[in-house]
Amino acid sequence: MSTQNRFDLEDWASSYRDTLSENWFAYLLILPVLAFLVLLMWLPFAQGFYMSFNDWPFGGDPTWVGLENYLFLFGWEPFFTSLRATLVFSLTTVLQLGVALVAALAVREIRRGKSFITGVFLISYTVPPLVTGTIWAYLLQPDLGPLFGYLSQWGLLEETIYWGSDGAASLGVILFVTTWTFWPFMFLIISASLESIPEELYESARMYGAGRVQTFLRVTLPQLKSAILVALSIRIIWNMTKISQVLQLTNGGPGYDTSILAVLLYRFAYGQGRMGVAYAVGVILLIMTIGFVFVFIREFERTSEGPQ
Repeated sequence: MSTQNRFDLEDWASSYRDTLSENWFAYLLILPVLAFLVLLMWLPFAQGFYMSFNDWPFGGDPTWVGLENYLFLFGWEPFFTSLRATLVFSLTTVLQLGVALVAALAVREIRRGKSFITGVFLISYTVPPLVTGTIWAYLLQPDLGPLFGYLSQWGLLEETIYWGSDGAASLGVILFVTTWTFWPFMFLIISASLESIPEELYESARMYGAGRVQTFLRVTLPQLKSAILVALSIRIIWNMTKISQVLQLTNGGPGYDTSILAVLLYRFAYGQGRMGVAYAVGVILLIMTIGFVFVFIREFERTSEGPQ
């Protein structure tokens, strides 16, 4: 090692010791969280990643098969159907954002009863997803559910729609129910951010003759950008792992048309007992989720840094 490199290494070690001694209490507080993450998240994840390279029947012993599980998935037509369903299902995040943004802007303009209306909006998010899924499964049941009965009775439909036998219609129902259940989360974040926008900015916009659309684009939207990026990132991660309502409404069918990757993982693990393939699906789902979220996190960091 050259003398210059040795000096650089000593400087780095000295700086590291100084930082550690100055912030030892903060590191002590972080330690339990770090231990939790390593023991309960990263070690099981590493084990799952390893198991994705094994043939592991449920209750049996794993056998190393290398890339065989991944090669099987990428040569299996239903996997691409599931992949397409996952990409379409991810649009629920955009729908949730649209509904939440409109609702938050509308509530901001209300002078009386704001708390009551906000509370009503939050009802769907406070009810467990299994309960809302059961309610919608009954409401949308083609023969016994009241929705199609009323639409037929009022002459809006000639006959009931058996959406469960059509892949596109089933996916549409899942998108609708998921959006209805989870949009209040984004509504909460956007509403809180809206309340923090200084009124002076709106007064200045009005003074310069800006209309509603110009005020939204030039004042409101830039101020909401960070909140929207955070809400989008969190909801994408959560939406991609949702299975309860999909299983309730369609059970992943017809065929694999609504088997998003999280449901496909469930079907391999608990329907067929092929744990190795299930782990391989999980790894692919993780890579897709990171890919989606990375774009928003990078944009959030750029927004936080501000104009250079």
